[in-house]
Amino acid sequence: MPMATQALLRWFSRSPKPASAPTDFATAAGFNPADFTPKLRTRLLVLQPTPFCNIDCSYCYLPDRNSTARMAMATLRHAAQRLVDDGLLEDELTIVWHAGEPLVPPPAWMDEAIGVLGEVLAPHGHVRHSVQTNATLVTDAWCALIRRHSIHVGVSVDGPAHLHDAHRRTRDGRGTHARVLDGMARLRAAGIPFHAIAVVTPATLAQADAFLDFFIEQGIHELGCNFDEAEGVHAQSAMAGQEAAHAAFLARLLERTARPDSPLVVRELAMARRLVAAPLPHSQWRGHDWPHNAQVLPFALVNVAHNGDFSTFSPELLGQPSADHGNFVFGNVATGGYLAAAGNLAFQRTWAAIVQGVEACEHQCAYFAHCGGGAPANKLYELGSLAGTETLYCRTMLQRPFDAVLARLEAELATPQPAGMQRTTPSPDLAPAPMPAASSN
Repeated sequence: MPMATQALLRWFSRSPKPASAPTDFATAAGFNPADFTPKLRTRLLVLQPTPFCNIDCSYCYLPDRNSTARMAMATLRHAAQRLVDDGLLEDELTIVWHAGEPLVPPPAWMDEAIGVLGEVLAPHGHVRHSVQTNATLVTDAWCALIRRHSIHVGVSVDGPAHLHDAHRRTRDGRGTHARVLDGMARLRAAGIPFHAIAVVTPATLAQADAFLDFFIEQGIHELGCNFDEAEGVHAQSAMAGQEAAHAAFLARLLERTARPDSPLVVRELAMARRLVAAPLPHSQWRGHDWPHNAQVLPFALVNVAHNGDFSTFSPELLGQPSADHGNFVFGNVATGGYLAAAGNLAFQRTWAAIVQGVEACEHQCAYFAHCGGGAPANKLYELGSLAGTETLYCRTMLQRPFDAVLARLEAELATPQPAGMQRTTPSPDLAPAPMPAASSN
């Protein structure tokens, strides 16, 4: 049986677990690393060099982006050493510099920071660095440092100037598109590859071809499409009520990027292709299978603010106001380890609510095997609770791309393809690796 047909049968034969199914989730209070199989490991360390951003995007979720504070080298050393001490390191760790504009500190600061982290982490495995930047501060000195340390670069750019400048503006209200183009040109001139992440708004949905043409003309090969999310201080998503327009937008993106000669891969569609071919691998908690989702698995993601405060789960949660969850600050790297912080009340409440949400998703959602419980941050800001289930984020980032890929695959299976035509669903090892999960707006 062809792989694509098998994938369809796996999907259509799946149904959510009955609500009456016995589960251990109800006894979520209490956390023990020994309850997890395989052993808990940190795959992604998100570091905030500074909360400051030199521009003022209309959809930014960060609460303190006017602060010019900078992470101290001692804090960086503590953040790395805690991973070693807690046995959380894997053979490979990705460090994402994010949650502010990471190119605000000078290149010399980043050079020293990478050196400090290397002293602690290099003996324990390979460390890969990644920055998500608005590209307005790219200089030749930054390009030299990026090349020297083989830093992976993502550029935040929303497409053509009229789409980009509507939301990504300077602090005095001017558009930033021309400066971003200059930054990307400098990266290309230095031979530095980069992917792009665009925030999709209702205006974008009506201009799919112009949107794609911009990235193709810029020589970009990997594109992530975030959407205008309701998170943190950005309380309302402009994408609410745009479900049909978003479906049409995705269908057009898929129609163009599935062509054999397409130079561009769209992250959400590529991830959907992988999931159609093979659902997520599983982790176990107290013997209960969970499809692997780093946003609901404790300490798979560790997020450290510029002052050493740390959290886990969705990176966007750290420092956000919450009486029940202690602003999602579970500890500080200067005073204690990551695993020890799991004993505090804020963590316990957060963990219990996330577990309830995962259980609800498992019982109610046919996409659960391909998602593993959603994004806690979006549940909180859209539904008011970490224990919620389906969100606009779920529908936009996973469900609708998945459905678009399946619809195209069904059409291809029903229609004989000319020799040499590319199928929509390649084998998992041919699909591109996803961009870092923490690369958000």
